[in-house]
Amino acid sequence: MSVFPGLAALDLVDFKVRIVAGSHGTDAVTRVLVETSDGRREWTTVGVHGNVIEASWLALHDAVRYGLLHE
Repeated sequence: MSVFPGLAALDLVDFKVRIVAGSHGTDAVTRVLVETSDGRREWTTVGVHGNVIEASWLALHDAVRYGLLHE
């Protein structure tokens, strides 16, 4: 944490998974919303992908990047 001490202040507040166009079965697109806080403000990021793990990674990556850039 010595490289990015701001990471210690980030907290996952909420994690939501939504299936977009669920009628497509396995071709459905997954949307993940990650709500994050640094103790002063909160922000929400979104990841969209056919794979729930990839969508989660995209949303989490954006949340951490946003938090570090606005430190």
